[in-house]
Amino acid sequence: MKLNLRQLQKRYIVLLLLLVVFLPVPFRMKGMTKLEITGLDGTRITTDAYTLTADHELMLDKEIAERALGARIGWEKQAPLPTGVYYKDQVAVLMYHHLAVAPLTLNPGVLTVGQFDEQLRLLKQEGFHIITMQQYRQFMLENAPVPDNAVLLTFDDGYESFYKLAFPILQKHGCTAVNFIIVSDVDHPDKHQVPKLTWEQMREMKRAGMDFYNHTYNLHYYGIVDAEGGTRPAASALLYIDDENRNELNEEYYRRVTGDLAHAERRLKEELGNTDSAIAFPYGSYNDKLLEASDSLGIRLKFNIGQGLSSRTTMNAPRINEGDRTLAPALSIERLKHPAPPMVLSVNSVPVHLTGAPPKLRKGRLMVPIDALSKALGVEMQYDRSSGSLKLSPGSLNKAG
Repeated sequence: MKLNLRQLQKRYIVLLLLLVVFLPVPFRMKGMTKLEITGLDGTRITTDAYTLTADHELMLDKEIAERALGARIGWEKQAPLPTGVYYKDQVAVLMYHHLAVAPLTLNPGVLTVGQFDEQLRLLKQEGFHIITMQQYRQFMLENAPVPDNAVLLTFDDGYESFYKLAFPILQKHGCTAVNFIIVSDVDHPDKHQVPKLTWEQMREMKRAGMDFYNHTYNLHYYGIVDAEGGTRPAASALLYIDDENRNELNEEYYRRVTGDLAHAERRLKEELGNTDSAIAFPYGSYNDKLLEASDSLGIRLKFNIGQGLSSRTTMNAPRINEGDRTLAPALSIERLKHPAPPMVLSVNSVPVHLTGAPPKLRKGRLMVPIDALSKALGVEMQYDRSSGSLKLSPGSLNKAG
């Protein structure tokens, strides 16, 4: 009997459904495997109210964690700060793109020289502290402190205006900034585009304290993702292969983006002597595979274009767009004075220093990082993922008990 394509497709779908129904429970319900907990006082708890973060950090339901640790756990808004302190232990990462002497285009993303100069003046006047990329890196990766009201200045795309217009103003105010470079634009300049930085200009500025990092080698464009010609950011989408009438496979995508980022990293090291790494994702668009590719290359510091302050729990940091010409400098700085109060994790009313994942809601339950809580209490934690067991035992410290 000869089957047509539609019949084959139907049989294939039925077969898949049967496999799903009859697969052993541990495989279908892997996320619901019970966790066996031995609490600090020896109490045995069996629960499925847990999850793992992308970094394999164990998160427990708050009530389960309180029983296991014998402690009160809080997750509340930060207490009011002293006058003149708008935020602490966080960084406002500001984002700019292009500068012009006067507003020559309708593009609101092209800030004038006067506006940028006034912004920097007001930042200092209003008690903000502009930090270097090294300070930011040490804050994020080494637990180093930053000043209250800390600010990191970042630019995207590597426009030559950074050298000709922004650089003199930064020097005038004693500030440094980071520029994320589309590296192929430097290696292969296009006279029909807005002029971009040269390697020599970057080397000069790097000697003066500026930093230059990865904005991909050549993934800063919208690529075709379907047969109808739809487009999405090329760095975060499975591109359409027209000759084969299909989209990239996940493996093909991963090889493409990893190769591109590695090429950019190599060129930045060759030309500028970079010994560390960071990346700003084009258009702020990313996915888990792109984050994984970045991590595989040692690019731990990542930046997107989401709004908000950066903390040690946000390795893929949001940025605040201050390159909006339609917003007066005074108003743009005023926005920074009123961030949403951050949430603070506490154990027995003592704040817990978070460097990993913060608490999060999952199906109506507040999930809390048991590793951070155990450290705060000086509790030893033994988690065996393969056997699904967690054992807590008294340690040599008792910081919050």
